[in-house]
Order: sequence, then structure tokens, then C-alpha cells
Amino acid sequence: MTIKDTLPQLRRDRGLTQDELAAKLYVTRQAVSRWETGETTPSIDMAKLIATALDVPVMELIDLPNEPSCQCCGTPFSVPNMDRGTNADGSENPLYCKWCYDKGVFAKNTMDEVIEQSAPYFVEATGVSLDEAVSFMGAMLPGLRRWRDPYEQEARQRYGDEAVDATHAKLDAMNADEWKAKDMLEQMIKVQLRLALASGSPSSEESAELAHMHKRWIKMHWGNATYSREAHLGLAQGYLADERFISYYDSACGEGATAFLVEVLNANL
Repeated sequence: MTIKDTLPQLRRDRGLTQDELAAKLYVTRQAVSRWETGETTPSIDMAKLIATALDVPVMELIDLPNEPSCQCCGTPFSVPNMDRGTNADGSENPLYCKWCYDKGVFAKNTMDEVIEQSAPYFVEATGVSLDEAVSFMGAMLPGLRRWRDPYEQEARQRYGDEAVDATHAKLDAMNADEWKAKDMLEQMIKVQLRLALASGSPSSEESAELAHMHKRWIKMHWGNATYSREAHLGLAQGYLADERFISYYDSACGEGATAFLVEVLNANL
């Protein structure tokens, strides 16, 4: 949908008048009104500011073509020479273009590298300036699958394509309310982990509740049909071998929180 379709409802959901939103953005009420009627469209940079003011992902305010596109660089597959990439076994990968993904390997390792490579083609296709292209891609790419899950290739190697594809299918089927519930549960798990850690026992009531919440969260990603206790415990054990996961939980909940979470899951699942 276009910004004129989404902005009025997002603004009202947050209890803001046009005047109040305008004050947050340091623009006139008339400017907000023109965006909401479709008379004008805010720039990409202004859309980022609006998203910040309304506390929503910027992609909710950007009108994208409703067609399949590369889930790394965002370029539609309808663009000439935009063939699909290939997996390690040579089979076609439906998600990524050949310029981003070849023989199971991404051509560029960082988002900035992808933007630098792809922005000139975006300029050629749309006629916008290079600065506008870079700004637009900087807003768009974080919502694409590769950047939502930067460790996808590791996950495929560790858990297999079938498990990862099932997770993607589950997440892709979520509506906005389900996404919000998933994200809220993720934050609540960290709160509960702090409470459980303070209890000092993996068998406490706080710890049992933590295990229940974590199981719900995993099922949101995997679905009931693919969930198993063994797979859940295997995933948790993998946390201890990955400094990124240790940092994620320990920095938010206290030193030793990741190891304690694994103990809790082993004791309660």
C-alpha cells in the first residue's frame, strides 16, 4: 500500500492529530495533510523520520512494487538479466538473484557492499539521484530476508534446508499482529530470564515459566508440526557455542544468563 493508505491509520492508532505529528517532524500540518491525501509523497529520508516518530518499521511507509524481487538487494526479477541465483548443488534459488548469490555463496558480505554494488543500477532503472537510491536501499534492505536473518546460511548448514524453509514459511504467513506478538514475547523472555536468574535455580517457578515462554517463542518460528524437544534442546546447546547468542542474552540479562537459560530448558522442557 502507499503512504496515503497507511499513514492516517498509523497516526490515529497512536492518538496523534495531524498538528501533533507535524510538530514532531517540524513540518506544517498542511504537509502531513498532503501526504495523507496522496497529493505529495514524502522523501525516503522524511519517511524514515515519520517511521521514527510513529515507532513503526520504515517499510510500512514505503510503497514497493508488488512483484517477486531479490531478497538480498531488492531488485525485481522482472528487470532484464535478473536471473535467479544458484544453490551449492547448482539448483536454482528462488529468493536471490545471480548477482547476489551464486553456488550457495553470497557475493557481498555486508549490506553496505550490496548497496554500493546495486545503487547505480537502481539509478539507471528509476532516474533518481545516487543519494536517493542509497537512501531508499538503506531503508528497504533491512526488511529483506537475507538481512532479517543474517545467519541463514549457518542455519541451513546446521539444521538443514527443510527446517529453515519451514521456518521461513511460518514467518512469511504471519500477519502484523502475529509479528508484534512474537516480538513482544521475545522481549518478555529477556525480562523473565532476569527473574529466573535472580531466583538462582533452574527448577524455580520463574524458571519453569521461562521455559514455557521460550517454547512458545520457538513454536512461533517452527510451527507445532516441526517442533520437538530434542531439536529445541539442540538449538539451545548451540547457543553456548556461539558468542553472538551469548552476547545477546548476557548483555541484556546478566553474565551467565545464556548458560542458565540452557540449564532451565534442560530442566523444564
